Amino acid sequence: MGATNHGAANLFKLNTQTKAFDRFATTFRKPDGSMPPPMSIGVSHPAYEKIINGQTHRGQVPVMGRLRLAELMPIMDLDNSVQGVLAVDVGWVDDLIIARDELRNQSILVACIILIVEALLGAAYISYALRPIRVLAKYAEDMGSEKNLGSVPFIGQSDEVGTLSEGLNHVVDLQVKLAHLAYTDDLTGLGNRSRYFADLQVALRNSQSAIESWALLHLNIDKFGHINDAYGQEMGDQILKRIGARIKQVAGNQAKVARPSAANFIIIIDNRLATDEITVLAQNLIESMRKGFHTPVGEISITGSMGVIDVLKGFDDPEVVHLNASLALRKAQRAGGDQYAIFSSELNDEYQERVTLIKMLEMAIENRELEIHFQPQVILSSNKLSGLEALARWKHPILGQIPPAKFIPIAEDGGQIVKLGTLIIDMACQQAAQWRKEKFDFKHIAVNVSPIQLWQDNFIDVLSASLKRYKLPANCICIEITESVFIDHTKHKTLRVLELIRSLGVMLSLDDFGSGYSSLSYLNNMPFDQVKIDRSFVTNIDTDDRKKKVMRGILSLTTELDFKIIIEGTETIEEIMMVQEMGCDVVQGYYHAKPVPADLIRGVVDKISKSVLAINAKL
Repeated sequence: MGATNHGAANLFKLNTQTKAFDRFATTFRKPDGSMPPPMSIGVSHPAYEKIINGQTHRGQVPVMGRLRLAELMPIMDLDNSVQGVLAVDVGWVDDLIIARDELRNQSILVACIILIVEALLGAAYISYALRPIRVLAKYAEDMGSEKNLGSVPFIGQSDEVGTLSEGLNHVVDLQVKLAHLAYTDDLTGLGNRSRYFADLQVALRNSQSAIESWALLHLNIDKFGHINDAYGQEMGDQILKRIGARIKQVAGNQAKVARPSAANFIIIIDNRLATDEITVLAQNLIESMRKGFHTPVGEISITGSMGVIDVLKGFDDPEVVHLNASLALRKAQRAGGDQYAIFSSELNDEYQERVTLIKMLEMAIENRELEIHFQPQVILSSNKLSGLEALARWKHPILGQIPPAKFIPIAEDGGQIVKLGTLIIDMACQQAAQWRKEKFDFKHIAVNVSPIQLWQDNFIDVLSASLKRYKLPANCICIEITESVFIDHTKHKTLRVLELIRSLGVMLSLDDFGSGYSSLSYLNNMPFDQVKIDRSFVTNIDTDDRKKKVMRGILSLTTELDFKIIIEGTETIEEIMMVQEMGCDVVQGYYHAKPVPADLIRGVVDKISKSVLAINAKL
């Protein structure tokens, strides 16, 4: 077998104790002709899983630190139990590539020699006799240029031309196998990233020349990491395989489907049909994801988001096309996922603006060009100050005031939210120390902390360092976190972080309660000092009976748990009257004051304290 195959043949026997296949016969030899060292096919071997289950493995396998192209066939007992393995290979993978190139060069050399010899026998005879050689030489040259080729000509002839054709055919087979390895995703069998960009380059070229018209769809499985976390990597891989098969089924055989990375799938499809049919395909793919998957552990539900470029004409750079499809995908994800979005030039404009803002924000943070404004938290029974919330503000020297709703998401996407949060904590501590020096009784300053920053390993050190830097008592600062901090983290880990914050003496506040996760078990077990009820519960509460009932329930629960309650977003006297009647005594909202710079806060607090008579009169 080894001689016929120009490689090596090996026999392995299953070791019932180690469950490995031990080699006991081989034609393989070291370069010096000596026997190779003993070897076994263990669990870590890439072929083990298939052959132990009675399946043939064909592909690259590691041997003495290199790779050989081999086929491993299980040897079965009469009862279909695996007893051993027959492994046949065709040589070192890199040698095969060299052999292919050498064969091509030798073919050209042979063709040249034959041409010279035959030229002596006459022009007529040469023209007739050497035609097969010229054809094969051209075939070898085209093969080296990676052009699309048909079958090798002159296969089956019994003369030297037939032998040469057989040799070329062998090289073509190896080339096909190597190309498959280079362009195929091992998990799903779809195209990989290299295949995707190669197909995209062809689609762009054909779209530009009007030969064909193509569209591109970029599908991402929403929060796929949760499946791996919940069910394990093996189950996640099985789901990805089934997703790939489902995409091919919905997209059709003409679509070029690839999995360039993780839970991302690309569909390149002929778009000579109307654009609305591409959107129908996009919607069908989204709906196919919603069907979920039946598994041994139960039903697994998924959703997908998709970016669509409905016409590739006008593009010539695959990287630009991929970026634009990703921009459309992000638009769908920002809208909540489980939907598709079509790329437009406006998305690219937004992206360029976003990149510019990320760079400017980075400089603004480094140069401490941001500032913080403060909004009072007011005790209704006395109109005195309960505390202040610090809110980041950014006034760019050219662009002017940039709202938090714009630069906070940019900081999160651009990876600057930790630096921004650290700056705001430091500035809040600095201002608190200044007010203490001026004998201004601000009570405490509440600072919002992003979940991204809270889960940094050095967050407690950063907070502690700011307190020490300004010699500030810890109870002057209150850290506000939203309910999203509980998502994707265990209850134990969350409790540990919050307890470390409380151990410093810093207050803890649960912000925007009721707008997100809203797990009552966290209220019962987490060390919060206060709960801030989201403004959605108080808006128009004086005219909405359902909101009144919900608010009474929330206040009853939080009061029983001994939390200090602050209601956010109070904008009218009617809302204030209603929540005060329900028993809430601390509010924060535009009715009393908008956020203002530190140098104006005393005047605002004085104005609020003098308005107590007017409020009581209305009450």
